[in-house]
Amino acid sequence: MNRREYIQQSTRFLGYALVSGTVIDLMVSCEQKGNLPWTPTFFSKTEASTLSAITNTICPTTKTPGANDIGVPQFIDALAKNLLGEKEQLFYKNGIAEINTNANKQYGKDFEQCDTKQREQILLTLDKSSATTAMTMWGKPMEENPAPLSFYRKIKNLTLMAYFTSEKIGKNYLAYDPIPGKYEACMPYHNQPNWTES
Repeated sequence: MNRREYIQQSTRFLGYALVSGTVIDLMVSCEQKGNLPWTPTFFSKTEASTLSAITNTICPTTKTPGANDIGVPQFIDALAKNLLGEKEQLFYKNGIAEINTNANKQYGKDFEQCDTKQREQILLTLDKSSATTAMTMWGKPMEENPAPLSFYRKIKNLTLMAYFTSEKIGKNYLAYDPIPGKYEACMPYHNQPNWTES
């Protein structure tokens, strides 16, 4: 990938990150009944079900909403359809298929049908075997010849980005100041929530 492609891809992903809250809210508002409460536009229903299981294992529902509660799988589905080239699209489809293959080898069933502990074990194994995300500046790696990211690492990065830049999480669960005031270099900490980046 040359410099121009890096800039184009960085700009696309930045634009998608900036509107992710709106996109996610739109996707959630279009939920339909059935096993999969939304209709995928890029992935097949089977792939979308596996994707939903993956994202909700990475960000499960606890005292705060899970990834599926705020529409992270819908966001990734729309992103894959509208922003990725054919090679990257195939990469994500193959990655989902590989996770199902791993689940069938270990537990005799697809990832979606595994229980929570089994899903966590599959993803923890992938996490340990995957190269970490290289540090970048303006989309360009800061180290020479960084190891290529695995499907698991890419889907985890996308899940966390979509989750923490969503309007619901930013406004309701992180500290949010739409019109920031004066800069305070040192201020007391009174157990307040972390600041949102959106």
